[in-house]
Amino acid sequence: MDRELDFDFSFDLETIDTTSASDDFERPVPDFLSSLNDPQREAALHTEGPLLVLAGAGSGKTKMLTSRIAYLISHLKVRPWQILAVTFTNKAAGEMRERVYGILAKQGIQRHEVQGPLDIGTFHAICARILRREADRLPFTQPFVIFDDSDQLSLLKSIVRNLGIDEKIYPPKSFQYAINRFKCDAIDFDSPLAKTGRGIDRKLPEVWAAYTKAMIENNALDFGEMITATYRLLRDHPDVREKYQRRYRYIHVDEYQDTNRAQYLLLSLLASPAHGSHGNICVVGDEDQSIYGWRGADIKNILDFEREYPGAHVVKLEQNYRSTQVIVEAASKLISHNSQRKNKTLFSEQEVGDPIVRVQCPDDRFEAEVVVKEIKRLTQDHPELALNEFAVFYRTHAQSRLVEEYLRQAKLPYKVVGGLRFFDRKEIKDVMAYLRLVYNHSDSISFKRIINVPARGIGKTTLDKLEAAWGQEGSLWNFFSKELHGGSLFSGKTLKKLQEFKRMVERWIEAQPGMLVSELYHQMLDDTRYVEELKQEGSDESLERIDNLEEFNSVVLEFEERELEGLSKEEIERRKPLLLGRFLEQTTLAEAPDTDGVSASVQLMTFHACKGLEFPVVFMLGVEEGLFPSVHGEDTQKEAEELEEERRLCYVGMTRARERLYMCHATFRRVWGDLLYQYPARFFDEIPGHYIEIRDYSKAKE
Repeated sequence: MDRELDFDFSFDLETIDTTSASDDFERPVPDFLSSLNDPQREAALHTEGPLLVLAGAGSGKTKMLTSRIAYLISHLKVRPWQILAVTFTNKAAGEMRERVYGILAKQGIQRHEVQGPLDIGTFHAICARILRREADRLPFTQPFVIFDDSDQLSLLKSIVRNLGIDEKIYPPKSFQYAINRFKCDAIDFDSPLAKTGRGIDRKLPEVWAAYTKAMIENNALDFGEMITATYRLLRDHPDVREKYQRRYRYIHVDEYQDTNRAQYLLLSLLASPAHGSHGNICVVGDEDQSIYGWRGADIKNILDFEREYPGAHVVKLEQNYRSTQVIVEAASKLISHNSQRKNKTLFSEQEVGDPIVRVQCPDDRFEAEVVVKEIKRLTQDHPELALNEFAVFYRTHAQSRLVEEYLRQAKLPYKVVGGLRFFDRKEIKDVMAYLRLVYNHSDSISFKRIINVPARGIGKTTLDKLEAAWGQEGSLWNFFSKELHGGSLFSGKTLKKLQEFKRMVERWIEAQPGMLVSELYHQMLDDTRYVEELKQEGSDESLERIDNLEEFNSVVLEFEERELEGLSKEEIERRKPLLLGRFLEQTTLAEAPDTDGVSASVQLMTFHACKGLEFPVVFMLGVEEGLFPSVHGEDTQKEAEELEEERRLCYVGMTRARERLYMCHATFRRVWGDLLYQYPARFFDEIPGHYIEIRDYSKAKE
């Protein structure tokens, strides 16, 4: 629901001094700028006109930005409320604000002496401030609330039901995904683009119109609407636009390569001379680290900045303070193969460092095992390295499963950053609940979890009614079965749906003694249409869930290989009735997290989650064609652009490593039960060989 996005906006915009801090006389360079390198200092001192700062990985952009803001306040006497700084996370905004206050304090200006608020915040926070002040210009009233993603989805679900739309054919999440993507591009629900093109489902205009109406009735905005509503406000009301152009005389944008179309248009209205503004905008970013195209970020915003702002001054921050020379130079060679980039080359004055280790493995299980063994070896040889200084990166969440398994076996604590442990993920808990119910139909927890998963029209009211009548006496499944055969609790459509569910589970129970666990698992996915439902959603989240279900299939097959190895067909048939119980026992024990609460833990995360972080030791898994990069070719413009984003993602991963970097790939990887031959990623061909040490374990299993 509504987040804490408000802050003091009591200053009278009409009485603010709108003169700029021009350099009409010589000013001494303040002491706090002396710690900056020459390009950083150049950017901090260039206060008038548009400025593009191309800040390579680890080049000290935050230090430059905070020094620049402090310089404006302490030496150019710019009023704090005339400065706007926008970034993408509350954490980054908070850190930036505190660093500015820290610099000012060293100049003898204490926090309470800074006259007015420092407008440093996320896009959403800044927009909330403007919208609350200008609520009388909106179709909303003050106070409005802000719906988060779950609120938004809940509303869309009710709209889809009210419109009589079949949720199985048109999942509400697919509408949520489409609406949010259109809002990233500043496209309104009544735009011809929203009604006709880009493969959007034909039901979208009807749903979106109803959703827009409902949001107004709820006096609520979603996250996307906060940006687009502010953009429309400034676009359609010249007096409001001029007011904020006068207020925000110095605009700063961090991570500019991650802005989407709506954010770009909003900033243009505030700062561009084409819209009558001052042009004092400083954008800081690195097109080589633009990795969020899948969620609407548009790399053209940073590449075309000089076209939008003719005469813009450009400063390149190319010195990397994070990584060894080997890592920086190798990453620079890799990214130079991209065409969508500015001409810049990172360099490091750190130590030369060890070569990048290319680890060639026979399969994905060996890959996980060798990574964990290397972590153990390094911690023994280098006791100064804590476990939280090791990071393992992967392209898909599903790849964490094997690493988790070997870390548990080695009794090494770990943390999945930006996600859940494999067995804690919703889709895995769902299929485990199905299997547990088949094995033990007295398991009321599993029964309640999956009675309406995927959605089959058995709602919470029905389940509450069943539980109330049950009263916790005996088995819920037995009570449920009796009610469906002669009971009076349910009737009509509800009774029919419950009977269909019961028949489906009973078929599995009857067939289980004669089935392998893998056969039962596939039968469950087929009967429930679990994967088909996720495919219809079409979101990135649903595709990740399919990947996890695919990895769970590998869990099942690996178990069967261990249990049935060397047995005859007759012996396998005799073992089948026991397999499900043994699988559930072993898997449940594997689930148990025995390392929670340990502060020093190996960090596991996707490449997308690693941006902004750094570690002494980094392992990159699955550097293979089709997996990473996830595109197979570059025959079309779209494929070529996707490949460049994958290369940027690899560059980001490489430049997170400070001292040691391992890039791993497997010859075979299991996909839905099949061992597929994998080719090493083309990225290895793009890094000169003298930066790489090869450890070839590919024949280890022969």
